[in-house]
Amino acid sequence: MRWTDEYKSRVTELSKQGLSSSKIAQRLFDEFGVNLSRRTVSRYLSTGHTSSRYDKLKKNTSKVKDVKRGTEIVINKDGSTTSTTTIENMNREKAKDVDFVLRAHGFDPEDWDIVSAKSNFWQQNSVEKGLIDLCQSKITVKPKVDNELTPQDIANLFKADIKPYTVKQVARDTHNLVVPLPDLHFGITRFEDTIIHLDKIAEVISSGYKTIVIEQLGDLFHSSQMNSSQTLKGTMLDEVDMVQAVEDAKRFFDVLVKLALDNSTKVYIKQMGGNHSSNLEYMFMEYLKVKYPQTVIENNIKYRDAYLLDNVGIMLAHGDFAAKNLPMLFANEFGGVWSLAHNRFIHKGHYHKEKTVDEGGVLSQQFGTIKPNDKYEISNGWTLSKKVLYLLEYSQDDLVTEYYV
Repeated sequence: MRWTDEYKSRVTELSKQGLSSSKIAQRLFDEFGVNLSRRTVSRYLSTGHTSSRYDKLKKNTSKVKDVKRGTEIVINKDGSTTSTTTIENMNREKAKDVDFVLRAHGFDPEDWDIVSAKSNFWQQNSVEKGLIDLCQSKITVKPKVDNELTPQDIANLFKADIKPYTVKQVARDTHNLVVPLPDLHFGITRFEDTIIHLDKIAEVISSGYKTIVIEQLGDLFHSSQMNSSQTLKGTMLDEVDMVQAVEDAKRFFDVLVKLALDNSTKVYIKQMGGNHSSNLEYMFMEYLKVKYPQTVIENNIKYRDAYLLDNVGIMLAHGDFAAKNLPMLFANEFGGVWSLAHNRFIHKGHYHKEKTVDEGGVLSQQFGTIKPNDKYEISNGWTLSKKVLYLLEYSQDDLVTEYYV
């Protein structure tokens, strides 16, 4: 983002009014729609500079020894800094505390990230203190960049321009419609990829239903992080633009939820966390709660869930855990739904391909994905599955129609 004279003048003006750096950053977002971190505002007020790297990057490697602290500082050519120091009374738990380690080396956690860290522990006799614990700590750090997303930046992505949407709902049918949404992987999937599917969904929904249930079956986003592309377990993925991914997901659900509200008397949104992005999915559902107060949103981070749709029992799972045992888990974990249901179904995803199996009277439906193939799938030849969504129409007692969209 380029700082303008207007931004600089407003920051200075708000600072004179006594506002903190974080409050100034929030005010600039509210007034101009720009995302500035607290540390960026603080840096400008204290130094007059807007870049965190103005005094960090050096052409040559240099060393500085802080004799008083027993610290050696090495400024590397790539802009990172290596610090080696001896720290007294530092235990193994403190060595895992990133903020503590940075401060022990004299770095502000707001301005620096740790690239690598190594700690060596030993004990030594001191004439004054007796046996003391010592630690030699060596870290390499890099300055945080101004365009890195902070937690406040991420919160702004979800809360910006949330205007509750309400409609007068009218039922035109006694049937119910379920919209399973497995593995959308926004980040790889763009909103433009979903338009053809949304058009077909609109054709079906426009006929009108008593109840419409939207099932978010996990992996709504490709990455669990905003600043890097990786799964919840840390598996690195192809780089994606997660800011754009959030915006694409918002546009997709804006279209879908409005269609559902306009053509039913009740809209439910069910949430199941996926192995890629369940943390962001949970936050996204909280955004939808505010945006669409007429919907009933059941947000959770559980591995399985179940609900009753008239006399139809439906169990939900992402599909990566206990896939072979789901029918028995349905009966044991959700006995109330199981006992009242005339017919029972399992909806899941995860494997990006379709598979339907009748397991002891429970129809287990594994759905595919509309996500475009990524590099990993292409390299392994996993490119043969159909790119379709399903709409499932139920009477009070059973599945009556499947729509391929």
